[in-house]
Amino acid sequence: MENLIVFGIISVLIVISPFVSALSRIPLVVVEILLGMAAFYMGVIEHSDALKIVAKIGFLYLMFLAGMEVDLKSFLTLGKELLKKAAIYFGVLYTLTLTLVFYMELPAIYIVAFPVMSLGMIMALIQDYGKQQPWLNLALKIGIIGELISIAALVIINGAYSFGMTIDLYKTLAVLLIFLLVIIILFRFAKIIFWWFPSLKLLLVPHENSMNQDIRFSMMLFFVMIGIVLYLELDVVLGAFLAGMFLATFFQYKKELPEKLHDFGFGFLVPLFFVYVGSTLDIHLIIQNPQLLSHALFVTLSMITIRLIAASIAYGNYFKSARNTLLFALSDSMPLTFLVATATLGIQLGAITQMEYYAFVIAALMEGILFTMLIKFIYVWSEKRKIS
Repeated sequence: MENLIVFGIISVLIVISPFVSALSRIPLVVVEILLGMAAFYMGVIEHSDALKIVAKIGFLYLMFLAGMEVDLKSFLTLGKELLKKAAIYFGVLYTLTLTLVFYMELPAIYIVAFPVMSLGMIMALIQDYGKQQPWLNLALKIGIIGELISIAALVIINGAYSFGMTIDLYKTLAVLLIFLLVIIILFRFAKIIFWWFPSLKLLLVPHENSMNQDIRFSMMLFFVMIGIVLYLELDVVLGAFLAGMFLATFFQYKKELPEKLHDFGFGFLVPLFFVYVGSTLDIHLIIQNPQLLSHALFVTLSMITIRLIAASIAYGNYFKSARNTLLFALSDSMPLTFLVATATLGIQLGAITQMEYYAFVIAALMEGILFTMLIKFIYVWSEKRKIS
């Protein structure tokens, strides 16, 4: 009964968060985290196993939706030039990260955390500015590649901390590679099957139906893929992401399906995850330890600095504009969901301290607020200059 009361309170927070976001002009995700933090501080909500499980499902569903942004058919037609520049970008990004981590003697999980990318905030920016903006269009394409790399890095770092440099780690990596190879084969096999039997797709996801077969199939795919990676002891994020990718690749004819799934996710499951993240922050501890803010600032500055350098090297000539290069770097520096996910994984593995966990989450909030405001200021200012 207590769990139902907690979920009832969280549902109220989810409902009021858009109004608070509209009034304060703060990104909705950040508002949800802040409301969760305030509710836990006031003792309105308490943690429970049920809340933790549903919040985890909310996070996995968010990764499922992120996977739906990746249509392999269009992704494979990006072009050699773009992929070459992307390779340079990520090469510089990870080289700078490795240099910084080893120089500062930071835990190995920072190698994943600093270059981590997520499509969540990029999609929010596209809603505000449109995909036709060159810096944002590129940020989306690079974000897709970056998110795939981030997922792989999380799987590797999970195995490294769980097993150490032992044979078990190499077994895990071998299982990951074999799994990805099997997935590639299955994608090719599915392409052939659906080409020969196009009616099979309509049977699984019909154009029109009164029994929500499209939602049922999507949820089956979501949980089955998660179950498979759990059985293989891989990161569950990978299963959720691949399930979304499969839907985007083979069922793009069902135009309203992504919208229905987005409405379902962002209507409750995803906001619940962010409210839960906020509730894991102890305000007393943050107030009593001002060094948390300084470490969060260090994380934030490190993430934007390495991206600015990498973007200038890889895309300086591509944009031919310092303004677009800066906007691209800023839009790529808000991996709110994945930075929180990396911090959560880090604390679970014992790779970072509780203080560092708080610093990562605070850094995610700082990036979500400061960088979106900075992007808006630069964009509006540059547009005014064009007019004048």
